[in-house]
Amino acid sequence: MLRKKLLCTIGPASWNKKTLCRFEELGVNLFRINLSHTKIEDLGNQIQLIRQYSQVPICLDTEGAQVRTGKLLAKEKFFKDHESLEIVEKEEDAGEGAAGTVSQIPLYPSSVLKELKVGDLLAIDFDSVMIQVVSVEQGRIKARVISPGWVGSNKAVNFLRSIHLPALTEKDQEAITIGLKLGIKNFALSFANSKADVETIKKLTQGQAAIIAKIESKEGYKNLNDILSVADAILIDRGDLSREISISLIPFAQKKIIEQANKAGKEVYVATNLLESMRENRTPTRAEVNDVINALIMGADGLVLAAETAIGKLPIESATMIVKLINQFQLSQNKNVTEDQFDAFSMLVEPHGGQLIDRWDQDPDWQAIRRLPALKVSESIIMDAEQIGIGTYSPLEGFMNREEIHSVLETYRLSNHIPWTLPIVLPKSKKEISQFKEGQTVALVNEVDNEIYATLTISDIYQFPWEEICQKWFGTLSADHPGVQRLKSSGDCFIGGTITLLKRRNSAHRIYELTPRELRHIFESKGWSRVVGFHTRNVAHRGHETIQKLALEITHCDGLLISPVIGEKKKGDFTSDILINGYQLLIDKGFLPQNKIFLGALATYSRYSGPREAVFTAICRKNFGCSHFIVGRDHTGVGKFYAPKASQELFEMLGDLGIVLVPFDEVYFCEACEDYAFECDHTADRRRSLSGSQVRSFLQSGEKPPQWLMRPEVSDMVLDKLHIHKEDIFIL
Repeated sequence: MLRKKLLCTIGPASWNKKTLCRFEELGVNLFRINLSHTKIEDLGNQIQLIRQYSQVPICLDTEGAQVRTGKLLAKEKFFKDHESLEIVEKEEDAGEGAAGTVSQIPLYPSSVLKELKVGDLLAIDFDSVMIQVVSVEQGRIKARVISPGWVGSNKAVNFLRSIHLPALTEKDQEAITIGLKLGIKNFALSFANSKADVETIKKLTQGQAAIIAKIESKEGYKNLNDILSVADAILIDRGDLSREISISLIPFAQKKIIEQANKAGKEVYVATNLLESMRENRTPTRAEVNDVINALIMGADGLVLAAETAIGKLPIESATMIVKLINQFQLSQNKNVTEDQFDAFSMLVEPHGGQLIDRWDQDPDWQAIRRLPALKVSESIIMDAEQIGIGTYSPLEGFMNREEIHSVLETYRLSNHIPWTLPIVLPKSKKEISQFKEGQTVALVNEVDNEIYATLTISDIYQFPWEEICQKWFGTLSADHPGVQRLKSSGDCFIGGTITLLKRRNSAHRIYELTPRELRHIFESKGWSRVVGFHTRNVAHRGHETIQKLALEITHCDGLLISPVIGEKKKGDFTSDILINGYQLLIDKGFLPQNKIFLGALATYSRYSGPREAVFTAICRKNFGCSHFIVGRDHTGVGKFYAPKASQELFEMLGDLGIVLVPFDEVYFCEACEDYAFECDHTADRRRSLSGSQVRSFLQSGEKPPQWLMRPEVSDMVLDKLHIHKEDIFIL
């Protein structure tokens, strides 16, 4: 929960489940309903809608002692310089066809017309238009345009002189009655001009609610101390205040109001134009960031988003940015944080173990490294060394020693108790490593190209009991299990120790093989703070597509990371090219939600370790910045070695891993429903299975899968390649 508070105005842009839920998840403290833009007949339904999706308290913000234009017949009208016009009461009192015509402007509340005098100057909508009263005769008020411009409905009107208006409109009083019946405990009084104004609403609410007095007039500013004596909190509306106080004085007025509220022990909030540019853009201006941080430095207890979350294009991103800035401010106040520890606050999930490991020396002493003893290893071991070095396997800093292997296999945790399920090991035969010893630093040489990619400082050389390790790791000793086969053929010893990455492998898929830091930077730049990850070693098919879209919907995530594994695979698996190209085709053709998808590969190899590997794949995506992770039936399984829900059960057993599991049962296509489903009322004979194995079977035989199983655009791409080079499609 945020120590500084965030209030979000709810409007057309945020009246939906996803936005309301995300606001609550972000820690928003109060939802504001602006009665100036809410019809009284809609109020009850709006309160109920918020409560349907969120437990965040609601604040009704009154119209208060303000003047607004009534409803114009046209959306807005342009008034020319020196044009004559008539000021009338709001539309229903102005006569048929009169309100909003070229020569008339209706005002609300109607009582304000009795206050008008010859010579009065009225500014409409932040001085967009200025008019002057030229005559008041027999109830008709004539005026002229002093400054031309556009006038729209329900726009604020400001008077150069003080006029008397009641603290609450009739609509306000009706809204308060509705609010109290529905249990609303917070009300904001707009244009609180005096202590008496606040006492009026306190009396009407019968002491059952907290009252936020809004300082947005010269009178309110002048009577601040009296207002503080009775209000529960203060809100500085800098927009309306700037109509009566020069804009150049607003920063000083804000500072004084905050100081007085702090002194009185009353909470004080700052509103208006905090992130105005984010109504359209994904990032705020530097001036806006400065403004927000300075308001907090001055002592503001909270911030209020208005148009940004009510009518802006990016309500979630705007609220996320304020939360980020609040957290950045609070981080800066931590006296235990030294300057070299100070870092930009991220809204993304924390890396596993608390920080990303960085063991990549990008300026190595190659002359010294080439003098080191060489240890030849497979491409897969080089891949693991690379992922350790760039932080994908955080918090690991090297290949596991004897203690870590046993801890992981026995407890599903590292020796420091951080959850971890998969042994990351460097196996070799005793004969191959007989010349090496503990404490020695060696160069890891890729046996494929004979290049050095990393160094390893050996901490442990451990001859392992093969049957015991395999049984605990894979749950079987079967020679049919590809993981068992692989480990058995790799040697009888493990070498443990920390690695230093010296360079990354050459790869045809480099643009997709992004480091955790690069991916996190991309997500931040996109404004994503909640990302759902999807792991796959299969070509894109309709079952996965259905799960991906549904996961985005039910998690309210900002984006989806599709992350295929592109390392070494077993015979019959799809090649990395096909995985990447299939998903890129879906993105390019617009079959996946636009601006919600990112394709980034994980350069590792499948261990076929069932539940243990499922958790490992989630941890890797957590380090990439994913807050959620999709786990389907038989996730990372192979054959019949693991129960369909074994992976989901291990996640549940381990508890909070810092990444939210998104479990799915098997999806199928129902011919009767003509749609994809997890369950429906139709019989099993109408259901068509959707699986990677089924897709593989069609394609291996050169057949085009049906459209309900795979999009024709993808299957055509695969079959075109198959007819040229089968090895471009499958591991042979």
